[in-house]
Amino acid sequence: MKHLSIHNKTNILDRIKQLTLLISLLIQGTFVFSQNSQNKNAVPSISDQETIFLHSNTTTFLTGETLFFKLYCLNPLNNKTSQISKIAYVELIDSEKKSLQKNKIYLDNGIGNGEYFIPTTLKTGNYKVIAYTKWMLNNVNSQKHEIDIFIINPFQTQEPNDNITFDIPDPTKKTTAIQTINSNLGNDKRIDFEFDKESYYTRDKVNLKLKTLTEATEKGNYSVSIRKIDQIPAIKQLTASEFAKKSAESYVNTPNTFNYIPEIRSELITGSITSNTNRDVSNKSIALSLPGKEYVLKIVRTNAQGKFAFLLDQFPNFPNAILQVLDDKQNDFVINLDAFPKFDTSSLQFTSKLNLSPDLKKDIEERSTASQIQNAYYQIKKDSLVTEAVMNPFFSTVEKTYVLDDYTRFPTLKENIVEVIIELYYRRNNGKYQLHVRNLQKDLEIYGPPLVLVDGLLIQDPSDLFDYNMANVNKVSLITEPYVYGPNLYGGLVSFETKDNEFSVNYAKKYLKTMEIQRPNPEKVYNNPDYSAGHKLQRIPDYRYQLLWKPNIKLETKEDNLSFYTSDIKGDFEVVLEGFTESGQPIYVSKNITVK
Repeated sequence: MKHLSIHNKTNILDRIKQLTLLISLLIQGTFVFSQNSQNKNAVPSISDQETIFLHSNTTTFLTGETLFFKLYCLNPLNNKTSQISKIAYVELIDSEKKSLQKNKIYLDNGIGNGEYFIPTTLKTGNYKVIAYTKWMLNNVNSQKHEIDIFIINPFQTQEPNDNITFDIPDPTKKTTAIQTINSNLGNDKRIDFEFDKESYYTRDKVNLKLKTLTEATEKGNYSVSIRKIDQIPAIKQLTASEFAKKSAESYVNTPNTFNYIPEIRSELITGSITSNTNRDVSNKSIALSLPGKEYVLKIVRTNAQGKFAFLLDQFPNFPNAILQVLDDKQNDFVINLDAFPKFDTSSLQFTSKLNLSPDLKKDIEERSTASQIQNAYYQIKKDSLVTEAVMNPFFSTVEKTYVLDDYTRFPTLKENIVEVIIELYYRRNNGKYQLHVRNLQKDLEIYGPPLVLVDGLLIQDPSDLFDYNMANVNKVSLITEPYVYGPNLYGGLVSFETKDNEFSVNYAKKYLKTMEIQRPNPEKVYNNPDYSAGHKLQRIPDYRYQLLWKPNIKLETKEDNLSFYTSDIKGDFEVVLEGFTESGQPIYVSKNITVK
């Protein structure tokens, strides 16, 4: 009878696994069909291409200032936003073609934005900001956008080089400078803006009205930058119209390769495993945890070569990751994550010239002083992060939860199982404890051990929890049914939530690969001081050269209003509206205002 029982359980387990696999395939097939029918998240054709238009708030920076940028990932044929990539990569490259900073930017319907604080460690010189997607790196002819910038470090001894001189300017030579004239270049009079006054005083409120000039509302995605004009030379950027024209003229319809997996649905974390003992690396389950109160747990399987790929959602945007191979011999395996995609900088050309003549000394000193004052008061006027969506645990609708403060507190897990958590029981085998979930109607052991989590960290050896101080545990959640997560089948689920969510910091195992992975830059709401009646900023100096940076304007009605306050800086300021309509029409409008 015992052998028959084991045989029957084995058959049942095999049937369940087969049924689970069939259901999984059907669900995947339905998902692929439904997504293809909407033309979203479908695998791009080998001939599909995309390009990126990047523009910044200016092109000459002093150390201590911030470079703001906006990204448009576009179809090069019609300038409509691309649906292929969800992640863009932005790098700062110096004149020696070395990458100094690499950022990931999340693309929402092809649109993204970010910023880069210019540190005092950078030398005066020429730099480039480049932007691309993984999909673009698969095509040698894809148009990876770049902008040239100058960085001036007034705190370091200046060392002349081929692109920067420090002499008196030759009046016969033209200096590349920022455009300050009113312009609707290439705009085809689709969008314009107007101000409520001709000039403003310091700390004065400015009302800016954006308006559509066509019969239809010019919905799209635009940015507004308002920045002081000075005499420090700046490189003229390509406008949206100029970029669209250049992109169309340079387009080459060449097939892509698949050296890089396109990030169609979300951010991809890829890698591979190797074995120290020449064990098979195929079909191994790999778990990735981003532990915390709102955590991430992903489980995938390796392919025949031991490679794996995780899809990470935009929220929560945690960088601290723990990876592990789910195997009885987990110490035999080594996990290796793939590096950042490699951008070939060898073809970059640094041809822009900057002449720092003595007559620029006053402008540089004034801007540097203003920047230092702003940074000194950053804690009072700092930007804020966009509120992340609250992420509930993936099992939150079907679990039973024990909040341990509602019961008599017991110091050990063993006592809590006996006295409080009646759906749990344990066994000890060869000196190790095993957790099991009790279901009076089903024998869950035939499905395997339960999935055990602590703050989202998958625990392979529950024995480690039997010595843990349960006074640190806030609640225990259970699922008392067979549970499928990722590629695996479990005999239920047990999740522990600690009070301080720091269990993973002290939990050390040789097979755990703990590391910090670079996540996309979090989206920010940029500080816009309010000097209306009753404000509390009278005694706080305001030396903003950048009066406003508004990167996400959609203009969903015929008119839209923006308001902001001027700073303590007087002079002329350039106001630039730039972007693309939903139909792919480029927009560029530039006007000046005066603060006196």
